Amino acid sequence: MTDVVLPAPVTLLDIPIHPVSQASLIATLVQWGAGDRLRRVFNVNVHAMNLAYEDLAFRQSLQDADLVFCDGHGVRWGARLAGVDIPHRMTPPDWIDPFAAATGAAGQAVFALGDEAGVAEAFQAKLAADHGTYRSAGSHHGFFAKEGADNDAVIAKINASGATHLLVGFGMPLQERWITANAARLRVKVVLPVGALFRWHAGIERRAPRWMTDRGLEWLARFGSHPVRHFRRYVIGNPRFLLRVVRSRLG
Repeated sequence: MTDVVLPAPVTLLDIPIHPVSQASLIATLVQWGAGDRLRRVFNVNVHAMNLAYEDLAFRQSLQDADLVFCDGHGVRWGARLAGVDIPHRMTPPDWIDPFAAATGAAGQAVFALGDEAGVAEAFQAKLAADHGTYRSAGSHHGFFAKEGADNDAVIAKINASGATHLLVGFGMPLQERWITANAARLRVKVVLPVGALFRWHAGIERRAPRWMTDRGLEWLARFGSHPVRHFRRYVIGNPRFLLRVVRSRLG
């Protein structure tokens, strides 16, 4: 296999973001799945950028990751305001099928960790049904104590599964914090936070229609469905992010 050469990251509000294409991302994940150490692959949307601005530990996790890619049209627009080019935006529901096909073809197994009981299991079953070579290494729900005996048992289960890739769907920033805290104990080769991917892909919860997701309006659909829950994240968070970008550009 020819080694994938990642483009140099660009920096937005002190966060390094690799302007990778979907094909390059998938090839990198497969290549690192055959590697000899764990790689942390994170993604950023506007919510993540706001968290990183306000939370030093979260910012450090992003800065220390092996790869950070753009998962949000708002980040692309903010980068454009800052004079930075991020040509690709990729969210997990859009790359999970080619990821499943590529890891399966490479003989690499995937463990799904997160969401309510049965959701990650349904997600794994759908990928296996859709991709004949897909290799599920198992699943576990996300409602366990993130420290102590419960956490130890979950890590032991993941390590015993033979997984090369671990998908963590706790929601941001809990999933990134858990990955950072436990990375040294995990025997997988690649770990990625994926938010609500499991329930979306399994059909338990519907995403916004494609015409909205492709035009940067997915946030509006989510806000419309749960306005109280998402008020701070979108109505306050989106303008705050853009204001920070403008201030940064002006020095």
